[in-house]
Amino acid sequence: MSFLLAERLFTALFGEPTGPLYDEGYVERRPARPGAARPLQYELLLDAPTLKLRHYLPLRRPRRRLPVLLVPPLMVTADVFELHPRRSLARYLVEQGYDVFLLDYGKPQSRDRRLSLGRYIEHRVHTGVRVVKQVTGSDELSLVGYCLGGIFANCYAALHPQSGIRNIVTIGTPTDFSAMPLQRILAGVSRQPLETLAATYGYIPAAVCNASFHLLHPDAILRHPLEFWRSLRDPDFAASPRPDGGRHLEYVNLTEAAFRQLWHNFVMGNELMQDQFTIGRRRVNYGRIRAAALVLASREDRLVPLAAVTAVTKKLTTQDVTVRFVKGGHLGMLIGSRAERTWRITAEWLDTRSRYQARSRATTRVKDKPATVVPLPAASLPLPAVLRKVS
Repeated sequence: MSFLLAERLFTALFGEPTGPLYDEGYVERRPARPGAARPLQYELLLDAPTLKLRHYLPLRRPRRRLPVLLVPPLMVTADVFELHPRRSLARYLVEQGYDVFLLDYGKPQSRDRRLSLGRYIEHRVHTGVRVVKQVTGSDELSLVGYCLGGIFANCYAALHPQSGIRNIVTIGTPTDFSAMPLQRILAGVSRQPLETLAATYGYIPAAVCNASFHLLHPDAILRHPLEFWRSLRDPDFAASPRPDGGRHLEYVNLTEAAFRQLWHNFVMGNELMQDQFTIGRRRVNYGRIRAAALVLASREDRLVPLAAVTAVTKKLTTQDVTVRFVKGGHLGMLIGSRAERTWRITAEWLDTRSRYQARSRATTRVKDKPATVVPLPAASLPLPAVLRKVS
């Protein structure tokens, strides 16, 4: 009884927990529905160590809509979009008849220490956009980004306003980092040891990313302390099977270059809000974004406060900007027990803005049926010759 009271107290103070996914969800203890959902299947269009592109196979006859490219954040695997068969934005969009693709940055190692935010945006996102357009024959597409993935989507659309990005959906994506005082304080205090760690290994280790995330959500640690410590100590924990058919959230290394930019340019410098963030010699200005924008935020999100998310509306100049509020913590709004509201709003908003326009000229297409179809996690597949060159 005392533990239950403590659990409710921390829920009131910190909101919905954002730790590993559990059978009963994050807040409500609902009985699992009978029958196990099968994992989504996909073909692997690109397969490089730090750039993979999944194309999910349809579960029903696809509708004539613009293709959707899911853009994940850093520090966790791309499986955050498809972590559980019944709590999956990717599955929901596929079930609604969308042609869905997912970027996957792999698991960076010390050799990738120079992989910066600019290279994620200008190469990884750019390559994904180009291949999706090439495969589908569409001149336009929609981007859906979660957390830092939403920043990648916005930055790419700002740098390439003619690239055919018609719609952008961001979920829990910060723009004004001055509205995140706790993160700025922790960034200032931990800067020196973390910079030393990154310089030594070439990355911030996944365990440190995991611990840093949970330090901002102590309620998640108190609810399930054993699983938290296992996730830090056991490298195979995330790959261990779950009885409900889902998987644990897996953290990955953050490259040294990306860490330095994230800390100095975003968190401490707040350069996105001040139009000072540059990639190469080009300055990122959200005012150049021509795509329609859907901004999803949660009042229960303790990692990225509401003001940090909605500040993007002060920068956008496009006429079609929608802000909607959803339920759950920072991770819960995407894969929690109440995340279906996020998925439904996303699908409905895209539906009214996704009239498909096929190219009139001939395009190089990937064969309709891949040689091998693999369930999650992906296995290496031979690449079509036209898509083989990836750095």
